Amino acid sequence: MKDFKNNKDPQLKVLLAIGGQDYAIRRANEMMSKDEYRQKFVISTTKLLRTHEFDGIDLNFEPSEALGPPSTSNPQLIEDKKKLSKLCKDLQEEYAEEAGRTGRSRLLLTVTVSGIKKQLESRFDLQELAKCADWLNVQTYDYRGSRDKIAEHHSSLMQAINAENDDKDFNQNSAIKYIVNSGIEPSKLLVGLPAFGKKFRLTSDLHDLGSPATFVGSVPYTELCRNMMSGWQRVFLDDRKVPIMIKGDEVIGYDDLQSMELKINYAKEQRLSGIFIYPVNFDDSSGQSCNQGKFPIVSLVKRLTSNYTVSCLPLTTPPLNTTVAPKNRTKIITPKWKLSRPDYLIPGLGTNKHHHRKPYNTAYLLTSIYTTVCLHFIFLFLVLVEFNI
Repeated sequence: MKDFKNNKDPQLKVLLAIGGQDYAIRRANEMMSKDEYRQKFVISTTKLLRTHEFDGIDLNFEPSEALGPPSTSNPQLIEDKKKLSKLCKDLQEEYAEEAGRTGRSRLLLTVTVSGIKKQLESRFDLQELAKCADWLNVQTYDYRGSRDKIAEHHSSLMQAINAENDDKDFNQNSAIKYIVNSGIEPSKLLVGLPAFGKKFRLTSDLHDLGSPATFVGSVPYTELCRNMMSGWQRVFLDDRKVPIMIKGDEVIGYDDLQSMELKINYAKEQRLSGIFIYPVNFDDSSGQSCNQGKFPIVSLVKRLTSNYTVSCLPLTTPPLNTTVAPKNRTKIITPKWKLSRPDYLIPGLGTNKHHHRKPYNTAYLLTSIYTTVCLHFIFLFLVLVEFNI
């Protein structure tokens, strides 16, 4: 981490992601259950960021079916949604007060939200989160996975022609349209660009998407490139604007440079704040796996966004309407954190999230690709494992 800080571009803003699934969310809910607990947590995160010279936090509490199916009438989900919004507001107020008091650049605050309509409705108060967060990261991927018994694409840009019921919402366009129609400014949004595919094994003689299948796992972009050189057949889905590859009884839904370009152009057409690559350590850092040069995904983002301008979020001054946080904050607690593997670089407009498939290469981290647009980096994923009052 010290090497990274010493060698990073001075314009790069480094954030920590805090959250996780299941256990982490349950622990976070305990912390958010009382004003006193939440206030102490807010102060401790500020101290953590300043001590280690980070620039902000991403709240990334990923929806999990283990905590109940999405439902706007579930009392627990309604309460949890309020808690997350309150935590976001308290952090915003603390960061503004701390910046005004110390004269330092205001810490950044972002929130990662689902890309599925039902999850957005039941677990996230978009209007309240948009008020306190600098931007929202929309997870426009992972629409399909281990819960599915059929082969499907996990990151479609557009709706499938034959989509029915909830399937109509499992695509990037539907997610962005829903959020914007909810009253959120497009400039508050970043969309996810997945650098991996999802593999299914067909369990019948049918070989179309929607055929019975079992989920196999995720496949990094570099492995996808090697697949294309070893007999896999690529088929581009004109309705969804994404490719699949097929070999024998296996099918992989993924993104390649063609579909990524369409998604980046979509973000520009919708005047979104940008994209985040998930995860950039799956890009071809050597240039030897894909024969597309070094960092083909990063390079594509840089090329397509180099002349794209939106109103970048302020990074050095506190908001005009600064709310002074309560002053009776004398007791500071130190939560215990579980530190995950380092995460990844984001070129262009956006941030990156954690991924837990393979370790990160420090040399890769330090390979900086400079851009003239907003540049951020979410470096680590912290999970709250214990909170003592």
